[in-house]
Amino acid sequence: MISASPRRLSVFKSVVDRGGFNAAATELGIAQPSVGAHIRALESQVGQPLFLRQRGSRPKLTKAGEALYTFAVDLLRRSEEATHALDDLRKAGAREIAIAVHRDLVADRYSEWLVAFAKRHPKARIVTRTGTIEDVISLIREREVVVGFFLSAGPIEGMRSEVLAHEPRLLVVSPRHPLAARKRVSSEEIARHPFVTGLRGSRFFELTDAALRQIGIETYEIAMELQDAMAVKEMVRHGAGIACVPARTVRGEIAAGLLVPLKLATDVPALEIRYGHLAPLNGVARQFVSAIRGSD
Repeated sequence: MISASPRRLSVFKSVVDRGGFNAAATELGIAQPSVGAHIRALESQVGQPLFLRQRGSRPKLTKAGEALYTFAVDLLRRSEEATHALDDLRKAGAREIAIAVHRDLVADRYSEWLVAFAKRHPKARIVTRTGTIEDVISLIREREVVVGFFLSAGPIEGMRSEVLAHEPRLLVVSPRHPLAARKRVSSEEIARHPFVTGLRGSRFFELTDAALRQIGIETYEIAMELQDAMAVKEMVRHGAGIACVPARTVRGEIAAGLLVPLKLATDVPALEIRYGHLAPLNGVARQFVSAIRGSD
């Protein structure tokens, strides 16, 4: 089996194609002795001469040389084809990225970003995975996605993350709730009524609990714990209690009169919309984040 390197075979092919050692050296940009060294090494591997050498005439291939030339042409052609194919795959991969998005951002923020980006970069392909904040962070850490977008109250340990925007939060109730018609509601009054929250122990629950404490609500009753934000809104709409939610996620319900934002003496602290990643962003990912920053 011939184990010559593509470089050595390329030198050999150039000698044959150009008709001599000097011409091959000129084409390849190397010294003539280096060409000779490659050919001698090939002859040592093959175990017989590759050229019939006669002073003053072009080197002529031996039978072994002819066989090796056929092999070299085929191998170098396939090597070049493979290089081009891999290059095409690399370029195609560079135009496709996987992104994770917290589901509370999908219907409004992310949809706007994605549509605007697609118009500016029609050849880019983005694969989107959605889930809870925990899901998004896990996908980033496991390198299942290049970048993830989520709600947070600060940096996330173990990854790079930057703030894209701030998202106001509201306390919302059913129009039939006792506090719905009040012009101003104190924290003490709010604490007397039950809440509908995310699952205890989840990041979203922790964000809500921290926000309530910041506006003076240290203890409160939890009527329901639900994983899905849509279910939280539905339960609140039917009068199950108060919910602390990102403002954008309830714009439609508020406009339709299905939910009512409480008028607080102290505003609920806003959340951060962050994008997190492990490796430095490049290619489509960097273009996507840059486009988002330009849209806000």
